[in-house]
Parts: sequence; C-alpha cells; structure tokens
Amino acid sequence: MDRLLPSDPSMIGGYRLAARLGAGGMGVVYLARSPHGTWCALKSIRSEHADDPGFRARFRRETELAARLRARWTVPVLASDAEARSPWLATAYVPGPSLAEALVLNGPWPTAQLLSLGAALAEALDGVHACGLVHRDVKPANILLAADGPRLIDFGIARAVGVTALTADGSVIGSPGYLSPEQARGRTVGPPSDVFSLGCVLAHAATGRPVFGVGGAAGVLYRTVHEEPDLDAVPDALDALVRRCLAKDPDERPSVGELRDRFGRFDERVWLPEGLPALVAARAARVLELPVPQGTVTDGLSVDGWADAVTQAAEPMAGAPTSRRRVLAAGGAVLGVGVVGVGSWWRWGRSNASGTAGTGTLPRRVIGLLGDRSDAVFTAHERGAQVAVSEHNGTAGRAFDLVLRTTDDGGTAKGSAAAAARLAADPEVSLVIGSGTNATAPAAVEACARAQVAQLVTRADTNELDGVNLTTTLLMRPTRTAGPPAILRYLNRVVKPARITVVHDLTDAAESLQTVRSITVHKKLDGDATVEEVAPDRDFVAAARRIAARGDDAVLFAGAHPDRAAACARALREAGYRGPCVADEHVLGGRFLAEAEGWLIGTGYTDATADPRIKAFTAAHRARFRTAPAPWAAEAYDTVRFAVHGLTAAGDEARSVLRSELLRRPWQGITRKVSYDADSEFFEAQEDAGAFLYRVTDRTIRFVARADDIGKPTK
Repeated sequence: MDRLLPSDPSMIGGYRLAARLGAGGMGVVYLARSPHGTWCALKSIRSEHADDPGFRARFRRETELAARLRARWTVPVLASDAEARSPWLATAYVPGPSLAEALVLNGPWPTAQLLSLGAALAEALDGVHACGLVHRDVKPANILLAADGPRLIDFGIARAVGVTALTADGSVIGSPGYLSPEQARGRTVGPPSDVFSLGCVLAHAATGRPVFGVGGAAGVLYRTVHEEPDLDAVPDALDALVRRCLAKDPDERPSVGELRDRFGRFDERVWLPEGLPALVAARAARVLELPVPQGTVTDGLSVDGWADAVTQAAEPMAGAPTSRRRVLAAGGAVLGVGVVGVGSWWRWGRSNASGTAGTGTLPRRVIGLLGDRSDAVFTAHERGAQVAVSEHNGTAGRAFDLVLRTTDDGGTAKGSAAAAARLAADPEVSLVIGSGTNATAPAAVEACARAQVAQLVTRADTNELDGVNLTTTLLMRPTRTAGPPAILRYLNRVVKPARITVVHDLTDAAESLQTVRSITVHKKLDGDATVEEVAPDRDFVAAARRIAARGDDAVLFAGAHPDRAAACARALREAGYRGPCVADEHVLGGRFLAEAEGWLIGTGYTDATADPRIKAFTAAHRARFRTAPAPWAAEAYDTVRFAVHGLTAAGDEARSVLRSELLRRPWQGITRKVSYDADSEFFEAQEDAGAFLYRVTDRTIRFVARADDIGKPTK
C-alpha cells in the first residue's frame, strides 16, 4: 500500500479513501471506508477511458454482471457508478496475501491443502459460470488468502457467456502462463477456459513453478498452445485430474461440477499450509488497527497529517525501537491493477538519516559484486559500480552511505554458487550484483533465493534465467527468448526485407532455438523467413550457396560459437552473397571479426566513447580511472543506481523489502529501462531500451546506434 497523493480525491461516491492499493493502465485502486465503516477496495477508472462512450457501456454491463455474483469464494461488489465523471467500482476488501505471494514466501502446497484449495476455487467458478460469466484471468495473483478460505478476485476482464468479444479478433486477453490455448489464440472462450486456468493454478501451487515456464509472453503463449505442461512433482492425488484440466481441446476438460465432486468439500481446518495462517492473521490485524482515514489536501488536511496519524497508531510500546518508519506488509492486489505480486508495502515518514543516534554517521548499505576477477568484464563492472558508489556517497542529503564488496567466483558454476552463498550469508549485504556469464550466472540464483537476498543479473542472457523472476533474482537485460532486439529492429526499420534466411547453427540448438522461434513463430520480423539448419558436423557451404542463389534480402545467424559464425561468414562471402548479415554478441571473437566485415551485431552493452547519452558517466570514469569505460561499465553503473533507487525507498528494512521496492515502478537509467508487469508477473529490461547495434569494421566492432534510435529520422 502507498499513502494517497495530494492529487488524489478524498472521497468517491461516499467512500472515504485511505490509501492506494495500486495503479495501472486502467485506473487506480484505493483502500477505502464505506459509509457504513467497512474497509473496501475501490477502483476508479482513468479519465481517458471514461471519455469513451463504448467503454462506459462495457463497464456498466460488466459491473452489473459482477454484482450478481454471490458465490462463497468470490468478493462481492458493494457499489458502482458507471455514469460518474470517473467511473468506479467498490468491492469487499480481503486483507490477506495473494496465492502468488504465498508461493514465493512459503513454497509448494501439500496435497491436503491443494485439495481444499481446488474445492473452494471450483465452487467459486461454479458460481461465476452460473451467473453467465467467464472469469478469463484465473491466476495465483487473483486468488487472495483469508483465514476462512481463498477469494477469487478481479473480474475486470470477465465476459458474459455467449456475448461477442469486445476486442478485435485475434487479440489475447488474460495472463500468459494461465490462460487456455483457445484464449492464447484470441478465440472465443467459455467455462472450459477457466477450468484450464484452474489446472495451471493448482499445478503451480503443487510444484512452485508455472506449468508452461516463464520468460517473455510470446514464448509462454507458444508453449501453452503447442507443448505439454510441466507436471513433474504434482501429487498422485491430483495428477490425473490436473492433466485433464490442461487438455488442449476444451471438450476434453472436466466440467466445474465434476471438479467439485472430485475435490470434495472444503476443509477449513487444514486449508492453509504451515506458516501461512500466521501471515494471514498478521495482515488482517494490521488493517484492523488502521485509524479511520481523514481527508487529503483537497479537504484541508494534508496527506502527511494522516500519515502521521497512521505512524503514531502503529508505534510500538514503550521500550521498543522508535524509528518513525514502519513497513507493514499488506495483501490484496485487487481488480487487475499494477500491484507487485510479491508484496506491497505501507511506507510512512522517513527513517533517521543519521543512522545510529548521537554518532552523526550515516548507516551503511552494502552491495556485493559477484564475478570472475580474471575476466576483463568483471573489472569493467567493478569500475562502473565504483563510479556509481562515489556519486551516491557524494550526494548531499542521502539517507545512507554505500559500500561495494567484491567476491571472486573463479569463473565456474560451482564457484559462483559458493561465492553467492558467502555474500548472501552476510547480513550486511543488501543486494548482490551478478556479472557472470551464461555458464556461471544461473548457479548463483538458488543461493540468493535461499537467503532471501535480491540479486541483479547484468550480463548473462541464457534461457536458463527465464524463470528467475520467481525467485529473488531480477534480470537487467532480456534473455534470448526475446530475440536479439537491436538486430531485429535494424532489419524491420532499415533493411525491411521481404525475405530473410535464418541460419540456425545446431551446435547449440537449445539456446539458439529461442532466437529462431522469435522470428518464425512469434513473427518479430516483418518479412518472410526461411530457416537453414546446419548440423554441428557440417559446414555452411551448401546453405550459403542456396542463400546466394535465392538472392535473399538478409541473413541472420542464430548461434553462439565465434568459430562457427566465422565459418558461416566466410561461406556466404565465397558464395557471392552481398546482402546484410546480422548476429548477436555471442559470436564475437578474433576469427569471426576477421571474416565478417560489414556484419551488424546486436549487444546488451553500449560504447561509452561513442554513445552521446552517457557523456557524463564517461567523463566521471575518465576522471577516476584515467581511461574510457570498457564494455559493461555503464551497465554496472546503472545497476548500482537502480539498487540505490530501491534501497532508498526500502529504508530501514532494506534487505527484506528491497525486491518489492525494485518492482514497484518502472526505472530509467542511462543505458536501459526496466519495469515489472503485474499482470504477467514478469520483470524485464525493455527490449529496445538496453540493446545496442554495432558494425564489424576493420576487424573490430564500431558503435552504430541504440536500438530505440534505429530507424528514427536523423536531425
């Protein structure tokens, strides 16, 4: 939760607003007091949507349908007004964590609790379908956990059964990883679609991971439609039933009535796994202790006035620590707004900036830097990070001093895991920055997750990291699942090929397949694509001759071995092909640079000597180290600044709530922008803001442009 902004209204429709639960593209959700004194969640629609008469009609129809819900495990609609200047909808408030948060904090659920969860959710969907609705967004973030049972929330995209979709044909509405194959294809959906989503939820709760994996939405949607779910570790008591729920054909799925029969009655006595009842009770108690809200500045009382009232009400008894800052965990992501799935937080007042009372010194925040000290990239990271640390520590009015602590992982996966564990075990370390490679970075994820310390990965882009957003690790760049952003943008904006050949080197097929899929399945390239697969024991001569004979407009090399990429470049040149050729940074090496004159290369790092947007950083680096920044120095600088952004917001509880603060809002650095999508529960570096294009010239690579500048008119 966040306190109200001065621009927020104090009341809507007779409901006194108390705090913000979240905000998204559609509007803002507030915690509010009803005229009768009960807490509720009130969603106010943004004016740009309210100005659309068609939207008002849809909003009116859907709130009327939702108001008919009386199922035990749904959240009732208390009131709504589709004709207000900003339409709004109020529902009962559930002060508990979401299932998504519970899975992150507590792990998979035992069989008995899964059966009770399934029984309640099946009953909830039965009530939804009986009212003529299809929920269409059943997922862990939309299931709140109360002491007496779960509550299914968010009917913001529900549709009446049989009513024509209100979106264009082919659109996808819902959350990737939980929506049905027919929903993923943008087709009409009915009650069986919710059954599929329920199967995804139960399997996730049983195993602790989404059944169709994680990563970019396109990859998850593809797996939902074309591949089998990952049901390893689903208990035997649920396995067969969940498999039927996840049938690709809607007609092969069980009905909700059959599910209710199979799950049996909900058992309130055993429904929450060990550890969760205390969390649920604590959340409920904290909300009940809140004072009755007063007005915002529009009512003549400042927001800080009510903030002080809340802080005073939450002060500990005499003898306890007296820091004004309190971070109270609160659940209730309601109605599909952008609320972080792993926890939202009360933040009132400021912590004592002087740290230990009477010393006049500031508290310390320690950031660990993990990597191979013999790797030049580690040195670049360390120097970029040191510039950011010095810059922060020289800022007047800062709340803390920053300390950088480096740890050598020896360049091996085993060493990375051990070094990460050492950093994470140090209670002073608030965050770990991983500068390792695709071979070492994944090994550090488990150690950081076990210690509940946040980790930011800067350099690695292996598909093995697609799932880390469900742990404590966040990626500061896209993985290969997203495709190579800079070169795809170059092809689409500059070359505009009618036909392109993707040369797929099967030497590392598991990794490079994602790049191929991004073009052939997910259509991230505008032109037609032909794939030439080359086995590890074959050369590229025959494929190059076919490409040259066809006269294709461009060639994209999908592979990661510099020597193999060099052989492809040589074969194309000798076959007489003269069109544009592109690849990503993994092909860079001496032999490739000697063979690939003119090739375009996409990278995740900028060139500090040529990128005009980072002149100030380059100057600071030169002043400190008497040399220009090497590749990855600016990205490390950005990562430290992003960490400071979160640490400043987290205050005294830096380590325990840092990840939530980092997810709270989009952040723009000098090299990239990162953001969290609450609907898909996915954190990512924006594809075009953090990708860069280079050209091979005279056996070296020279900076061309940032991806987001490619194709823009030059001044």
